[in-house]
Amino acid sequence: MLDISKIVKTYSGKRGCMCGCLGKYSYTQDGATNHGPGYDVQDSVNERSVRIMAKKILAHPNVEWQDNIAYVEEGGRTRAIYFKEQA
Repeated sequence: MLDISKIVKTYSGKRGCMCGCLGKYSYTQDGATNHGPGYDVQDSVNERSVRIMAKKILAHPNVEWQDNIAYVEEGGRTRAIYFKEQA
């Protein structure tokens, strides 16, 4: 079972810049409160969306890892999960 308490946010958007201009971030409540970008992202809290996206990414045969990020690039799109950094 997926442990959402270890996830900060997910991203889905076009390849390229991942600042949010080409896609959408969805946050867990804890991610928005304790690991946010420095401005209010409460409107982007959607734990259901985070759970669904995370399951799809982790089940994908071409999932790649870089530090605390799991991501998939296909069809001109990038999907990513940002995990909390391990202490």
